[in-house]
Amino acid sequence: MVLIFGTQLQAQTQPPQQVLSAMEKCRVQVISQLSFGDKMKMKAAMGAIQSNPRFIAANNAVADATTPQAQIEARKAFAKLKLNLLAQQDPSLQPVIEKIREAQAAVLN
Repeated sequence: MVLIFGTQLQAQTQPPQQVLSAMEKCRVQVISQLSFGDKMKMKAAMGAIQSNPRFIAANNAVADATTPQAQIEARKAFAKLKLNLLAQQDPSLQPVIEKIREAQAAVLN
């Protein structure tokens, strides 16, 4: 069990929407603590990867997931791919990406 945002979360027993929401909150929390320059680099990198065929396919897999568990698995795969693509697009974002990964892993484990 992990303490995040003042609540205890256990991914295996939480409703899918709660797990997905917790993942997003982790990402937003890390990004909110970035400098303006890092936020702009993150935004530019996101813009650059959105036309990547793998990004598009993973995003579509999230939208096409038919069960709550499939949605969580697709969202986890999409989040991992997105962070990998961001790191490839702008290697200077690696410290930020690692913080996001650590925060999300804490929620999912």
